[in-house]
Amino acid sequence: MTTNNTTNRMIKYGTNVVVGTILFLAVLVALNFFATKSRVRIDLTRSKQYTISEATRRILSSLKDRVNVTVYATMQETPPDWTEQRNQLFDLLQEYRVASRGKVYFTFKDPSADPKIEQEAQQKGIREQTMQKVGTTEINLKAGYLGFVVDYKGKTETVPALRPEQSVEYQLTRAINKAAQVNVPTVGIIAPSGNPFFGEQGKYDLVPRYIEEEGYKIKNLEASKLDLKDVDLLMIFEPEDFSEETLYKIDQYVMKGGKLFVAASGADINPQTGRATAKVPNINSILEYYGMHVNGDLLEDWGRALPRLYRTQRGFVRGPDPFFIGVVDFPSTNSLITKDLTGLILIYPSSVSPSSHGTSGTLEVLARTSPLTKRQESFFMIDPEKLKKPPKSECDSYNVAMMVSGKLDSRYAVVDPPVVTNDDGTTRAVLASEVIRESDPKAAVVVFSCPLAFHSEVISPTSDGVVNAIFLLNVADALTRGGEMISLRTKQAGVAVLRSDITPAQAIIAQVIVIGSVPVVLIILGLVRLFYNKMKRIRYREIYGA
Repeated sequence: MTTNNTTNRMIKYGTNVVVGTILFLAVLVALNFFATKSRVRIDLTRSKQYTISEATRRILSSLKDRVNVTVYATMQETPPDWTEQRNQLFDLLQEYRVASRGKVYFTFKDPSADPKIEQEAQQKGIREQTMQKVGTTEINLKAGYLGFVVDYKGKTETVPALRPEQSVEYQLTRAINKAAQVNVPTVGIIAPSGNPFFGEQGKYDLVPRYIEEEGYKIKNLEASKLDLKDVDLLMIFEPEDFSEETLYKIDQYVMKGGKLFVAASGADINPQTGRATAKVPNINSILEYYGMHVNGDLLEDWGRALPRLYRTQRGFVRGPDPFFIGVVDFPSTNSLITKDLTGLILIYPSSVSPSSHGTSGTLEVLARTSPLTKRQESFFMIDPEKLKKPPKSECDSYNVAMMVSGKLDSRYAVVDPPVVTNDDGTTRAVLASEVIRESDPKAAVVVFSCPLAFHSEVISPTSDGVVNAIFLLNVADALTRGGEMISLRTKQAGVAVLRSDITPAQAIIAQVIVIGSVPVVLIILGLVRLFYNKMKRIRYREIYGA
């Protein structure tokens, strides 16, 4: 009888342990399921890598229909950085699904494992890349894929390959915004064009490409036939001497609350001949009344001069050139355009200063040179070999970018408006009663006194001057979208970690804890229950006897 009782108790207790374990695992599965569905998340990473920004949330909440994201990613034997980006993309897509209330759907496909999927990926524009896996004794190279396609109501946007220098969230949100057309302002651009008959490309050809990649519509404009209808932001690079009619149209566009960006120099520079002459653009005539003025000068900054290779009588020499400047001084702490900017690269800059007219709007200095800057006026010397470092008494800090916003004055409140051309080609005189003399408070104007900073060879993705392109994108975003993409654009891409100084031993301990925590908890619970039952049996013997 005793043997049977012992057997029964073992079966009973064994059954209890099994049932308890199953229930515990079921609770864990249920908690994990509801956690993935919950909108509440806790991000313990130092850089908040898994916390999606308010800009992303606004775009996702504005989606009217389902968004399908197809990720083409090599899943096996990938280097750590590829694995991290792939995992981060998966985690972010889960967050996007929750934040969009189920409108974001996603699937992962491995082109490296199936030739049909590989062909599908290539047809959709996903680019094969070379993965580099560094071992202790060798470097292994392997072809792989890591890109995605966003589809929204038949409109697709392809990211051929994730760019490691940009955050995954920025690339994903930008693609969804472009495909879904959630917020797509129109940017009008006036810039010198190349001569196609001689195979010349425009000096600013990369500017519209950068802006269009951000989800803007581009409208290329001619100064002589200016049509600013539906333009949310007007960008002017290296302005020629505009006609009075063109100046009037630009001015009245601003008076209606328009946004204007002007990149203009106060000097005409020819680096090949080593000559420069003062040439103040006549767009100053309307900028004066807004509160700013581009000066007819050149700045040589000896405090932030960048080294470069230039030709001399002795051959090529590498040394600091005070006309090639790295700007890091951004005085306006509240400006969305520059608050997260790491720097700018200027080439033969002029200065921009408050005008004598003054302004009724809010004037901000966005960027300026170092205090070791000499200003050249009237007579220009741009040969770096002939320049001498000036004494501090001849130096000062000068503004190179300024912004004014709010209620601005029109030049044509005191100057007679010009004759304008109608759509049918006829001309007419503008009545004084038609002129808007004070702008809508939403008006904003940014002046940058170094157009060379936006030449295509300067802002190429492979050059250091790509930071200037980021400045342009920040201008467009701040003036048309309220700056919602700026925080994403400047968000650092990187590996999400809890601590940057963790040692290998600590990493092993952490892995053991994470992997072994569930079995350990189950064992502890089993021992607790065993001890409890043993104590209960002892208590029963004391009460009822053997």
